[in-house]
Amino acid sequence: MTQDQMTEALPRSGYLLESRVERLLEHHGYYVDANTAFPDPPTGKSRELDIFTLSGVRVTKEMDFVFPVLLIECVNNPQPLILFTKESVVRGLDAYDVRVSGLPVKFPDSEHPREWIALADYLHIEKFHHYCRGRVATQFCSFTRNGSSQEWLAQHEGTHFDSFQKLSDALTYYQREHFASWYLGRDEPINIQIYYPALVLQGRLIDARVSKSGVAFRRASHLSYRRTIIHQQEATEIQIDVLTESNLSSWLRTVDKEVQTIVRRLRRRRSDVQKSINRIVTRARRFRNRDKIIKEMDF
Repeated sequence: MTQDQMTEALPRSGYLLESRVERLLEHHGYYVDANTAFPDPPTGKSRELDIFTLSGVRVTKEMDFVFPVLLIECVNNPQPLILFTKESVVRGLDAYDVRVSGLPVKFPDSEHPREWIALADYLHIEKFHHYCRGRVATQFCSFTRNGSSQEWLAQHEGTHFDSFQKLSDALTYYQREHFASWYLGRDEPINIQIYYPALVLQGRLIDARVSKSGVAFRRASHLSYRRTIIHQQEATEIQIDVLTESNLSSWLRTVDKEVQTIVRRLRRRRSDVQKSINRIVTRARRFRNRDKIIKEMDF
């Protein structure tokens, strides 16, 4: 193989895309761990995520932080990726698709003090998070050629399906690991991780809108894809940002704006937030079983 052939082949892969995304994330102040490994849920075997990256925003005290965690898969798609979008049926509930872990992710209900409300409700995330506006897709396809006739076939292309599955599995793993790694002390700070799974494309992204008159195609730079997974025998929804490489900087600004809003709202309620932490810690420290501790910390 000649150097010219290698130079020609590399851009058709996702390797150069991963490197460009990594450099851009570092430029935006993120710690980047490329090609990080995590265990496959059903088999326990090692799987590789293209990019795990996080940053930190201080809330008030020295150790109070909110951490945006970006889980990213990079795909050089030679053919367009189509997302079939539609209006969300119950827009207010999309805030619960925002996955979080740490302390605190739940707060005492002011109307029912023995009960809890989620961080999404406590901070009214539905008012500012991008999951709660715009259209959302639950179906996708791309295109391959039929081997014999060379006709174009629309189907679930394996690379995209694997990337969506990997992002879902990585999200579930890292969320649980954050809870599981906790050693509860007497004076715990705010330590919240907010997860943003994303698929970054080098090629085209198309918004397909189906109506009675047919299908309308629109070039897009950022769409939301929602998928349902089964975790611990329960169905749960995950939203994944699908964006083109050219839209990555804009998406990072959106993430930063949302995290800053969360931090400001936590600062305004710092005393109540600490009370919630203290209550969670007091209850969780009664247990030695890791699963029970996680259940006490999570919502």
